[in-house]
Amino acid sequence: MARRLEDSFRQVHLDFHTSPLIPDMAADFNPEEFADTLLRASVNSITVFAKCHHGMSYYDTRVGVKHPSLKIDLLREMVDACHGRGIRVAAYYSVCWDAYMGDEHPEWLQIDKNGVPVRPRPFERPYYSWETLCLNTPYVDYVEAQVREVLSGYEVDGIFLDIVVQRRPGCICHLCRSSMDRLGMDYSDDEALRSHSRMIEERFMERMWRIVKEIRPSATLFFNGASSLNMARMAGRYVTHFEIESLPTGPWGYYHFPLYARYLRNFGKPTIGMTGRFHLSWADFGGLKQVAQLVYEATRILAHGAAVSIGDQMHPRGRLDEAVYNTIGEAYRLVGRVEELLRGAEPVYEAAILALPRSRGADAYVFPEGGFGIDDSLGGAVKILLEEKIQFNVIDHLMDFDKYKLLIIPDFGLLDEDTAQKIAEYVSRGGRLIFSYKATLEDGEFKIPGTGLKPIDSDRYDVDFIRVGPQISEGIPRDFDIAMYGSGVYNFLEDCAALAWIREPYFRRSYKTYTSHTYSPAIRYSESPAITLSRDGKILYIYSPIFAAYFKYGYWLYARMLRNCLNLMLKDRMLHPTLPPTSEAYLWRHGDSLILHLLNYQSMRVGRHPEYMGEYTPYSSLRLRVRATREPQRVYSYVDGRELRYSFSNSVVDIMLDAPALYEIVVLEGAA
Repeated sequence: MARRLEDSFRQVHLDFHTSPLIPDMAADFNPEEFADTLLRASVNSITVFAKCHHGMSYYDTRVGVKHPSLKIDLLREMVDACHGRGIRVAAYYSVCWDAYMGDEHPEWLQIDKNGVPVRPRPFERPYYSWETLCLNTPYVDYVEAQVREVLSGYEVDGIFLDIVVQRRPGCICHLCRSSMDRLGMDYSDDEALRSHSRMIEERFMERMWRIVKEIRPSATLFFNGASSLNMARMAGRYVTHFEIESLPTGPWGYYHFPLYARYLRNFGKPTIGMTGRFHLSWADFGGLKQVAQLVYEATRILAHGAAVSIGDQMHPRGRLDEAVYNTIGEAYRLVGRVEELLRGAEPVYEAAILALPRSRGADAYVFPEGGFGIDDSLGGAVKILLEEKIQFNVIDHLMDFDKYKLLIIPDFGLLDEDTAQKIAEYVSRGGRLIFSYKATLEDGEFKIPGTGLKPIDSDRYDVDFIRVGPQISEGIPRDFDIAMYGSGVYNFLEDCAALAWIREPYFRRSYKTYTSHTYSPAIRYSESPAITLSRDGKILYIYSPIFAAYFKYGYWLYARMLRNCLNLMLKDRMLHPTLPPTSEAYLWRHGDSLILHLLNYQSMRVGRHPEYMGEYTPYSSLRLRVRATREPQRVYSYVDGRELRYSFSNSVVDIMLDAPALYEIVVLEGAA
C-alpha cells in the first residue's frame, strides 16, 4: 500500500544525473546506511532515480539502458531499504531530456523554429543543456515502456516525470509539421506552434495518467513544469499534487515560490515546495547552505501550507554526505515539531494579485527568458505585499474575486468581456481595485469600467517623474520629483481625482537631445495625472509600471508610494504594520484559532550572487497586532510553548513577543 503523500512533510529530491563515463557507480552504496542516514535527518519521503538526463537507468531495465558501471539494482535496494523504515519513495524519470536517446535517434529530437535541433552545439556543453526529445515521436513509446516497467516491477509510492515540455514556440520536426498540416495549423505562425505544443503536452500527460491509474492507482503522479501559470489549470487534471521547483539561490529567486504557492493552493491539491541544500543550484556538489538559511527556506515553505522538499545530489559512488544530512536534519527536526499544526488549517487572506494573460492564445503568461524566475511585475507585487504583511492569494481570471477586499493587477494583462464584467460587478459589491500602467489597456482604452481615465499615449520618455499629493504622501519628501525609471501611460482626467501628477523632463535623451550622464530633470507638470482614484473611491490607477520598477530597482520611494496606496484602499488590515521589513508573516485559521507563522531573517550583503540568509541574531522583542473576531482565550508560542503577553481592544490583539526565534508560530486560541 502506498504511503500517503499527505503524511510526508519532509522530503528529499535526490538528483543522480550521472555520466556513463563514471566508472564506479554505487561502489560505496549500502542500503541500510543510506536509509538510516535519511531517518536520522528526519526525512520521511524521498524521490530517487529510475532514469536521468544522461538517459541512464539505475535499475535492471529490459527496455532502457542501464548505467554501464552500475552492478546492482539501485532503485530496488533504495525502495526496499526506505520502505523498511517507513520512508515514502517516488521514482524520478527524465522525459524530454535524454542524452543517450538523442544521440541514438536524432530524428526524435525537437527542432526549433529556426530548424535547429534542440541539443548542445558541437564541442560545447554549457550548464543545463541537454538533447531534448519531442513528445510527438515514437520516443514516447519508449518512455511508456519504461514507466510501465518501473510501476509494475517496483513498489514505488509515486512517479515524478521531469522535463515534460516542448520548446517554445514549438517543435517543427517532420512529425510535428505533418501533425500540424493534418490539423490545418500553420507552423510558420508562433501562436499555432504554441497551441500545438500545448496539445502534445496534454496528450502525453493524459497517456501517463492512464498508465499510472491502470498499474498502480494509489501512486502519486507529477509532471515537473505543471505548476506554472501557463500549465497548472490544464495539467491539474493529470497530477495528484503540485511540486514547486524553486531553489532561491539558483535562477528562481526568493519571490518565485510565494507567487506559485499562493496560486496553486486555490486548486485544492497537496503542494510540495522544493528548495535545495546547494549554495548555487543543482549539481553544486560542494555547495552547502548554512543551517539558518536552510531552516528559513524550509519553514517559509511550511508557512505557505506546503510540504517541504530539499534537493540534494548523491555522489556517483552512492554514499550520502554526512554534513549535508546533518544540515537537513536541523531543518527537518523543526519542521517535524510543527507540521501537525498545518493539517486542516486554512489560509487567511484579504487581497489577491490578479494575474491576467498577456496574449489571447496558449502560453498567455509571459516569463523571463529560460523559463526560470518570475515576471518583474508579478514579482514586484509579491514583494511589496510580503513586506507590508498583507495576507494575499494569487488568482487567475476564472477564480472567485469576492473572497477579497482588494484586487491588484500589476502593470500588464488583457481582459475579455466576461472578466471585465466580473470586475465591474466585484467593484459594485464593494470590492477595491489597484491597477497600473498597461493593465487592461487594449485598443486605446482601459477595459475596466469606471476608471474615469482616457488614455492619450504612452512611454513618452525613458524617465519621467511623480509629484505626490497629500493623500499618499506619508513618508515621502514633499515637493520632490520622484524618478520613474521607465515612463508610463498618459491619460486625460475625465471623472476621477488626481492623487499625484506626472512631472515631465526637458526632453527624452537621444544623440541630439541630452544633458549630463543620464536623463534630464523635471521641468513642468504634465496635463496627465500619475495616480488617480475613481469618483466612488474604489479604483486606484498608477500610470507607470511601478511594480516591475520596484522589483527591478528596489527604490524605497516606490515602496512608500505603494504602501500609501495600499493603506488607502485596504482598511482594517489583518496584521497592523508593526513588524520590520526583515520579518515575514503568514496568517492561518485552524478551527477557532488563528495561527501566525513569523519568519525573522537577516540577509547578507553579497557581490553578484543572490542574497542569502546568514546566522540569525534575534530582535529583543517584536510587537504583533492581529485583527481577530473575538478575544483569544490564550496566546502562546507553538514552537516552545511559552505564554505570550497580550491585550485586546477594538478587535485587535496586541502581542509582545520577546527574543523571537528565526521561526515562530504564535497561536491565538479561540480568536478566529
